[in-house]
Amino acid sequence: GGILWLASQPKLQGAVRTDEAGGVAVEPGEPWWACVPRDEWPAGLAEDIAALWHEPHGDRQSELLLRGGAASDREELALALAACACTSAEAEAWAEGDSALDDPFAAQWAPLLAATADEDRNAAIQSDVNQAFKRLTLSSAGPRKPPSAAEAAPGGTKAAAPAFVAPTPRSFCQPCR
Repeated sequence: GGILWLASQPKLQGAVRTDEAGGVAVEPGEPWWACVPRDEWPAGLAEDIAALWHEPHGDRQSELLLRGGAASDREELALALAACACTSAEAEAWAEGDSALDDPFAAQWAPLLAATADEDRNAAIQSDVNQAFKRLTLSSAGPRKPPSAAEAAPGGTKAAAPAFVAPTPRSFCQPCR
C-alpha cells in the first residue's frame, strides 16, 4: 500500500490498496496539506510535516511499500512504476497550467472531486461573508437607525448619520457566480 502524487489529480492523494492475491487499487485519498489553507491546519502540523515539505509542491509525494515476490518481480515492478513518473517537460507543463495529461481516474473520481469543489466554493463564500462582517464596525450603542424622513430630505435640519445596512449573503456571493 501507500500514497501516490498523481499529476492529473494534484489536490488529492492517491491511496494505494493491495490485497494478498496481488491486486492493486488506487482510490481517492485525503487532500494534500499543500491544498489546505494553513489557518485550517491542526496545531503543530507544520512542524510535524516539515521534513516532507518541499517547495513548490508542499507535501505531495509518492510512497509505496512493496512486499513479497521474487527479487526479479520487484525489480520489474519498480521499473514499471518509474516509467509512470512525469518527464521534466510534463512537470514543467503542469507547473505552468498547460498540462493535458491523460487522467485514467477522472470518471471514477469525478463524484468526489465535484463534492470537494462544492466544499471549497462553500468555504470560500463563508470566508468572504465572515471577513465582510468583521469589517463592519458598529458603534457601542449597537446598529444605527436609518435616518428619519426629515434627516434624509434635502435641507433637513439634522445631519444624517450613515444607516446600518446588514449585508445579505447575495451581496458577497456575486464575485463567486
